[in-house]
Amino acid sequence: MTLLKIASNDNYHYVLVDMHIRQNGELDDDKFDALETLHSMLETDEKGRPYVDVLILTHPDEDHIRGFREYFHRGSPDDYVTPSVGEDGKIIVREIWSSPLIFRRKRKNNSLCNDAVAFNTEAKRRVELFRTEKSVGKQGDRIRLIGKDEKGKTDDIMDIVYQNEDVIDTLNEVYIKELSAGVLGPLADDEFEDKTSPDKNRSSIIIQWGLASHGYSSPSNYILLAGDAGVEVWDMLWEKYKNNAEMLQYDILLAPHHCSWHTLSHDSFSDTDDPQVSEDAKSALSEARQGAVIVSSSDEIKDDESDPPNYQAMKEYESITDEADGTFQCLADYKPSKGKAPEVLTYKLTNSGPQEETKASKASLGTARKTARTAATGTLFTGAGNAIGHG
Repeated sequence: MTLLKIASNDNYHYVLVDMHIRQNGELDDDKFDALETLHSMLETDEKGRPYVDVLILTHPDEDHIRGFREYFHRGSPDDYVTPSVGEDGKIIVREIWSSPLIFRRKRKNNSLCNDAVAFNTEAKRRVELFRTEKSVGKQGDRIRLIGKDEKGKTDDIMDIVYQNEDVIDTLNEVYIKELSAGVLGPLADDEFEDKTSPDKNRSSIIIQWGLASHGYSSPSNYILLAGDAGVEVWDMLWEKYKNNAEMLQYDILLAPHHCSWHTLSHDSFSDTDDPQVSEDAKSALSEARQGAVIVSSSDEIKDDESDPPNYQAMKEYESITDEADGTFQCLADYKPSKGKAPEVLTYKLTNSGPQEETKASKASLGTARKTARTAATGTLFTGAGNAIGHG
C-alpha cells in the first residue's frame, strides 16, 4: 500500500493506492501495524472523520484490497457511524478511482475475495448515483473510472471516465496545480496480440504520477505505480512509447507484481532451463531518472526459485538502479529501528528528487495533523507487509 501526500494550496491531499491491512487478532512482533500508522498519517474532516481524498485499487487481488471492508466506510457518507471514545473511526473515501476492466478480467478465471466484492459494490453504488443524478455527487459519493468498459457499457458516463494518455490534474474535484498524473493502463483487449485470453495481470491500473514542487506546475518527481502488470503489458508499453520514453520515466518505481520474474520475462523461471528477459519489457522499466529508487513490496528476496519475489528479477532491477546511480529497496528488509517488523519507508519529494526520510525526521509523523503546512512537494509512504504468494 502506498500513500501519496501532496501539498497544494496550503493543504495536503491524500491518495492511497491499494492496501493490505490485516484483521484484528493477527498482529504480532514481526508484523507491521499498517492501520494504526495510516491513521497517524491522515487528517480528519470537520466532523472528526479520518479520510483519504482518493482511493485507487490497481486490481482486485486480495493483497491489494485487504482491510477495505472492515476499516473503510461504505455507503452514503450521511450514514457514517461515529466511533466510541478512544477508537479510530472508519476511513472516509472521498473519491474512488476504479476500472471496470480489472474486475471483468479477474472474474473470468478467478473469484473475488470479500474485500474486493465490497469495493466493487461501493464503486457500483457511486456509478449509479452519477447515472441517476447526471452530476458528480458530494464527497464520499464520488468516483472516477480508469478506462472504458467493453461493449459501450460506459458510453453514457464518459464524463467520469479517464482514458489512456489522459493527464489528470484533479483530485476529489479539486484542481491540483502541482499534479500531472498520466494514465498508462489498463490496456484495452485490442491492444494485445492475443485478444482471447485477457489475463488478470494485464489489467492493473498504471499511472505515472508527476509531482511539482508546491506552487509550481512542472513535475520535479515522477512515481510509477503499476500494480501487478505483467510482461505483456510492459512489452506493449515499450512498443507504444519507445519514441516518447518520457511517458515511462520515474524517480520511484514500485516493482510490479512484488518483484516477480513474470514482469520481465515470458519464460517460467522454475520450468525453463535458461529463462530469458524480454528486452522490450526491461526497456520499458528502465526509464529511471538519475538517482532513482526501485522498491519491492514483498517478502525477503532469497537466492532461490521463489516467485514473487524473485531473486533474478531483483538482479535485473539492480542493474537498472546501478545504471542510474540509484537504489533498490526491499520492504521486508526495511527495519531501521532494528525490530522484527518492517517499517514504513518514506520519501520526501524535493527539487533534487526523492529523499529518504530518516528515523528522526519520521518522529513527527504522528503529530503531523497539528503542525503548520510546509512547502514540500509531498511525501510518498510505501507500507511494509507481506504479499500473498501468487503467480
